[in-house]
Amino acid sequence: MIVKLTDFAAKGFLAPEIESGRIQLRAELAASVAKAEAVSDRVTACLFSADVSHYAAHEILALSFWIRCLGACQGSLLLAERGMASEALILLRSAFEFLFFGAASLADPSVFDSLADGHDFERRKQAQAMIREGSQGGHLTANQIALLRQVEEEVDKPKAALDAFAAAQRAGLGYLYASAYRGLSMMASHATMAGTDSVLEEQPDGSAKAVFGPSMRNVEFAFGLIARCLELGEERFIPLLGRNEAQAVPDASKGT
Repeated sequence: MIVKLTDFAAKGFLAPEIESGRIQLRAELAASVAKAEAVSDRVTACLFSADVSHYAAHEILALSFWIRCLGACQGSLLLAERGMASEALILLRSAFEFLFFGAASLADPSVFDSLADGHDFERRKQAQAMIREGSQGGHLTANQIALLRQVEEEVDKPKAALDAFAAAQRAGLGYLYASAYRGLSMMASHATMAGTDSVLEEQPDGSAKAVFGPSMRNVEFAFGLIARCLELGEERFIPLLGRNEAQAVPDASKGT
């Protein structure tokens, strides 16, 4: 992927020249791009053709997570094809998390209640932290603290929701959590030593140089994970999306 240094030095990834680099990258990795886009097209078409009017609450929640997963995968593809693989992998980690919770919601309706309780738990936890830190640092007024106290007292001892690992296990995706999700956490999402690899280039003398710019490193890897994430979601959500589509078709056997 080649981009004029003068253009990039002025605007970074916002440089118009990135678009020509994107076209070049797509040509070089045509097969990987085509595979990811093909499954994306399939699941998008299925989503828009589905009748969701009779879904139960846990199925609506599951579908909502699947929609977030699909959007994150498509956003990841847009970043990867511009030579921003590390940023694409950050978004892709979120896509896997949405997949875990969506698939878990389908497999176990009780996930809905766990996440509802977890929402209250996190709101209360945040309010308590804001009161503690805001009071010490003088960031909050007395009125603001009072409002946060109301949030803190709204729910009596809420429970934390199941985490991504538990969701992945309930969905039968435990290995994907252990491999892809944890790997992306270490190499892309979190501030770790591995998270800096994408901007370091080894020099002839053995030293490392930090470089800011588009790169082919891990781009094909990202395309492959995007396709895999969507394929796994497709396996789990097509039955749900197709179920109500089939119900919407009149039963010809009942005649007139």
